[in-house]
Amino acid sequence: MTMSQLSAFPFFLCLISVLAATTSTTSPASPYVKIEPGDPETNVIISSPHGGRVKIEGGWTRQQGSLINGKCEFDPLIDGPKVPGKCKVITVPDHNTQELARIIRDTIHNRTGIQPHFVASDLHRSQLDPNRRRMEASQRFDVAEVAYDTFHGAIDNFSQEIEAKMGVGIVYDIHGYVKYAADDWIMLGYNVRKEDLNSGVFDDHESSIKSMARRSNYTFTDILLDPQISLGGIMEAKGLKTCPSPSYPKPKMGILGGYYRGGHITREHGSLNGGNVDCVQIEHPPTMRGVDDIGVYGVEVGNAIVDWMDIHYNN
Repeated sequence: MTMSQLSAFPFFLCLISVLAATTSTTSPASPYVKIEPGDPETNVIISSPHGGRVKIEGGWTRQQGSLINGKCEFDPLIDGPKVPGKCKVITVPDHNTQELARIIRDTIHNRTGIQPHFVASDLHRSQLDPNRRRMEASQRFDVAEVAYDTFHGAIDNFSQEIEAKMGVGIVYDIHGYVKYAADDWIMLGYNVRKEDLNSGVFDDHESSIKSMARRSNYTFTDILLDPQISLGGIMEAKGLKTCPSPSYPKPKMGILGGYYRGGHITREHGSLNGGNVDCVQIEHPPTMRGVDDIGVYGVEVGNAIVDWMDIHYNN
C-alpha cells in the first residue's frame, strides 16, 4: 500500500473525527477499541492490546523499521537501510488473549462483586501494536493512529477516575508468548530487567509498581518473591508455574530463560514516572491459552490476582 493510499479514507476519517470530538470514556473514538467501564468503586483496569483479529482491507501493514545512525526509525516516510535482525516489528497476535482477559475480569467480578474496567484493541497486530510508541505502533496509518489514541486515552481516563475515587489502583496488561514456549511459565513483568532478576540485585527504582512498593511495609524483594505475599508465590500455590516466584526467582532457571519485563503499556500506565496506579504485564504460555484449558486457567489467574490485591491494594 502506498502512502497516498494511507489517506484514501476521507468519509471514514471524517466520521472518526466527529466521533473523536464528541467521545466520552464509554463511547470510543475508534470502533476498533473496546472500552467497557467497570463499577465506580473498582481500582482495576484490564487491558488487552494484542488479541485483535480485525484487518482493515487495503490498510497499511506494519513494516520493519530503518536503522539510521544506530537508531530504529519506523516512520514509513523515512527511507533508510533495512538491516536483517534489526528494527523488527511483530505482526502476529497473541492468540486468545482477549478471551483470557475477559475470563480474568469476570473472575475478579465474581470474587469481589466489583467489575473492573476493560480496554481491548480489536485491530490485528499487523496494523496496530498498542504496546509500542505511537509511530512504531501505527506507522502513520490513520485508522490505527485513532485506535492507538483511543486505547491509551481510555486507560488514562480510567486511571484518573481510580486515583480520584479510590486513591490507588493497578492495570493488568494481558499478553501471550510463543518464543520461549519451552519455559512454559507465566511471566510477571514489573519493569524489572531480566539481568537484575538473574543477579538477585534489584529494587523498585524502575518498577511499574513503584507506588505500591513505596507505601508497603514489605521489602521489594518480598513483594516479588515471598511465598505468601508475592503474586508469583500466590500463583505457585495455585499450581501455576510463574517467574519471578519463590521457585523461579531468576529467568535463567528456565529451559530457555525467557522473560519479558513489560513493554510500553507497563511503563506508560504504571507508576514508574509517578501517580498511584501501578501496572503489571502478565505474559501467558501457549499451553494455557487453548480452548480446552483457557477457562480453568483464567479463573485461577483471576483468583490469584484477587488474593494478591487483598494484601497490597484493598487493605
